[in-house]
Amino acid sequence: MIDENLYYQLELTARRIKHYGQSQLNKHGFDITIEQWLVIKQIHENKGITQTEIIRILIKDKPTISRMVKSLIQKDIISKEHTSSDLRSHSLFITKKGEELIEKLTPVIEEIRLKGLGPLSELEKEELNKTLTKIRINLGY
Repeated sequence: MIDENLYYQLELTARRIKHYGQSQLNKHGFDITIEQWLVIKQIHENKGITQTEIIRILIKDKPTISRMVKSLIQKDIISKEHTSSDLRSHSLFITKKGEELIEKLTPVIEEIRLKGLGPLSELEKEELNKTLTKIRINLGY
């Protein structure tokens, strides 16, 4: 049965997490997507990161990341600067407006995580993390 298929359960869970997270961002009036939040988080944690590095970390295609970066620049959440001799390469940084957004968003993101993971014990969370990591490694990520 399809309901017993682990890949199906993983896909269904991933979609539900994304849908729930997006509905909470919308409910709180944030004009970004969950996917954009992941990009913002990478830039915040890795000041000066490039789009190529984000593509590798988030396992997204180049056009998708390019569109998100362009949108976040237009919203003045991030900025890009030439920091190398390669004029095609840009380093990405969080703007003041972006820092303010992160400060407002962080509690909402924590609520989203707590909703899904709160009922799990620390041991269950550790085991789930180990299992998901093994699956990603098996698939070459």
